[in-house]
Amino acid sequence: MPKKTSQHKLRQSRYSLFDQVEHQVAPRVLLVEFFNWPFMSIESRDADPLAVVVENGVVINASPQALKSGIKMGDKLRTAASAEPGLRVVSADMVDQDGLFAKIASVLERFSPLIEIVDLGICATTAKGPSRYFGGEERLALGVKEAMEDQIVKVFPGARELRSRAADPFAPGSIFSFGISIADGIFTAQIAARESLIVPPGESGSFLAPLSIKELPDYEIADTLYRLGVRSFGEFVDLDFNLVLERFGPRGALLHRMAAGLDTSSLEPSEIKEELVQKIELPDPLETASAVIFACKARVEEMLRRLLESGHLCQVMRVRLVSENGEESVRDWGARDGFSVQLLLERIRWQLEAWSTNSILAPSAGIEIVELRPQRIVSSLRVQLGLDGSERSSVAKVSQALSRVDAIVGKRSSIARIKGSRTPKGSVEMVPWQLHLFDLDEERERKSREASPWPGKMMSPSPAVCFDPEIEIVLSTIEGALVSVSANAVLLGDPCWISIRNTGRTARVLKWSSAWPMMERWWDPKDSIKVVRIQIVTDVLGALLVKSSGGKWFIEGSYD
Repeated sequence: MPKKTSQHKLRQSRYSLFDQVEHQVAPRVLLVEFFNWPFMSIESRDADPLAVVVENGVVINASPQALKSGIKMGDKLRTAASAEPGLRVVSADMVDQDGLFAKIASVLERFSPLIEIVDLGICATTAKGPSRYFGGEERLALGVKEAMEDQIVKVFPGARELRSRAADPFAPGSIFSFGISIADGIFTAQIAARESLIVPPGESGSFLAPLSIKELPDYEIADTLYRLGVRSFGEFVDLDFNLVLERFGPRGALLHRMAAGLDTSSLEPSEIKEELVQKIELPDPLETASAVIFACKARVEEMLRRLLESGHLCQVMRVRLVSENGEESVRDWGARDGFSVQLLLERIRWQLEAWSTNSILAPSAGIEIVELRPQRIVSSLRVQLGLDGSERSSVAKVSQALSRVDAIVGKRSSIARIKGSRTPKGSVEMVPWQLHLFDLDEERERKSREASPWPGKMMSPSPAVCFDPEIEIVLSTIEGALVSVSANAVLLGDPCWISIRNTGRTARVLKWSSAWPMMERWWDPKDSIKVVRIQIVTDVLGALLVKSSGGKWFIEGSYD
C-alpha cells in the first residue's frame, strides 16, 4: 500500500522540547487554505477539470470530479488511469508555474505585514495584532474571506462566470472553495480550516483530542501508534511524554506536543546567522524575470551548497526584491523538504511575475537587489536525501523535465509502449508518459505480452513509422495495369510503379516481397476483412509496407 502523503508540514517549535509546558505559548494564527488549489492553478478556464496531481507515481491530490469517479489519494497512477481512462495527469512540479498563488496570498498584506506561504494553496499570518485593529477575530476572518473571494473572482474566469450566473463559486465542494481559520499555532489552524472554525485561545487540545491518530503529519509514526492501539490524539496525549521521547525521539515528542495543542512554531523569523544571508546586488537593473533569475543562479547555488555542507536545509526562505527606485516586495516561501536550487529560483520568478503584473504595486523600474534570508533551518537528517545529496530522486527529476516539455509544446505528451498484436500499428499504444515512467514492471510485462502467440503476425522488423490515416496509392505494372491480389493471396502482376493519390508523386518499385495474408477481426463476421500485405523497396520513397484491402492499396508504414 503506498504511503499517504502528509497534508501538513511538521514545523520546528521555537521552544525546547524540555521547556516547561506552562511557559510555552502558541501564537494566534490566521490561516487560509484552498482545498483544490492545484486544479485552480493548472486550468483557470474549467471550473472542475478531471485531473490528478502525481508525485513519484502516486496520486497526492485529485479534483472533486476525479474523486467522484472513484479515484483516491494514495492510488498508484496505473490504478487511477484504469478507473478513469480519460484522466488528465499533472506532475506536482507543474502546479502553479505562473505563480498565481503569490497574487492570491498578497491579499493578506492588507491585514498584516507578516505573511508566510506555508505551502502552495496555504498561507498564514499573525492574528493577534490584526484582530485588535479590525475589531475582533470574527470580523478579521470575515474581512479576509471577502477580500479573498474578490481576488479569486478577479483572477479566475471560471469563478467570475459562476458568479455572473448567480451561483456561489465558493460553495462547499466547489473547486474554488477555501477555508479560513484562527487558532493557536499553524497545525491546529490547518485542521480548523476544513470547517472554517475559530478555535478559542487555550482550547486547541480539546479541539484536537477526538481526531484520528492518522491525522498526524508523520505517516510512519501515526501508523506505528495505530498498530499499538492508539486511535486518537487524546489517547496519544495521555501517553507519558518521556516514554514517547524514548520510543520515537525528538520528532515523536514534537508530535506529542502538537497533538496537545502546543504547536509553538511561530511565523516570526528564527534567528539566522548573517553569513547565511545572500544579498545579490545586480550590476545593472533588470526588468525581465528570466534575466534576474539568470543573474542570481550562481549565488543561489553557492548559498544552498553551504547550507547542505553544514548539514542543514532551509524550509522557509524570505525573498526581498528591491527596484532601482526603492520599491520592495517581500515574501516568505515554504518547502516541506527544503529548497533545491531549481525550486528556489522558481519561487523568485513567481514573486517577480506576481509583483510586476500587479496594477497597483508594480515596480516603476528594474530590479536592483535580490536578498535571500533563510527563516527556518532544519537538520538535513529530517529529510531523506538521495545518494548525491539531492532531495529528489532521479525519477522525479526526469518527471519534472518531461513536464516542462509538456508545458512548452502546449499539450499533455504521450509515449509509445510496445505491446503484443498481429498488426504493426496495433503493437504500439500511446500512454501518458507518467504511466510509462513509473511502470516498474513494464519490461517484464512487455516480454510476457510479446511472447504470446499472435497468429498471422508479420515477421520483424516492424515499420519505423506507421501512418494514421494510411496513405492511399495506386500500384501498377510496367504496362500500366493495376496490380491486384487473387483469392489465394497471389499477386496478379509484377509491381513496377507506385503513385500516391491526389499528389502526383510517383516512385519506381525496385524489389518486393511475397504476399502476407491476414483475416482481421475474424471473430466478427460483420466487420471482418481480408488484408494482404507486401514489403516493397522504391527508388525515392525508401522501403514501405503496403497493404491491399477492399480492392485498394495503402501505405501502412515505412522502414528506416
